[in-house]
Amino acid sequence: MTEAVSAASVPAPAPGTAFGIGADGTYTRLGQVAAFVGGVLTMFAFLPLLVVAAMLYTKSETVFAEDPARARRLVNWSWVSIGVPSVIAIPVLTFVVVNLLLG
Repeated sequence: MTEAVSAASVPAPAPGTAFGIGADGTYTRLGQVAAFVGGVLTMFAFLPLLVVAAMLYTKSETVFAEDPARARRLVNWSWVSIGVPSVIAIPVLTFVVVNLLLG
C-alpha cells in the first residue's frame, strides 16, 4: 500500500505545538475528544463562535507548511473560541438539568 502523502511533503516538526495538535500538525486523540466536547458545548452556548473556531482551524491547516508558528496561534485562538462558551455552558446546562429533575 502506498502512502497518501510523500515523506518529502511532510513539514519538519514544530518546536512547540498547540494543545491537541501533534508534531505533524494533525489532531491527537485527546485533541479530537476535546474539540468534539468543546464544540458541542459551544453549539449550545454560542453557535457563531463554533463557526469562528472551525474557520480558524481550517486556516491553520492551510498555513501549517509555510508558517507553523502562525498556525499554532490560529489553533490556540480556535481553542479559545470553543473554550470560553464551554466554560459558560457547563454551569448553565447543569442548572437547567437540575431544575428539570427537581422541578
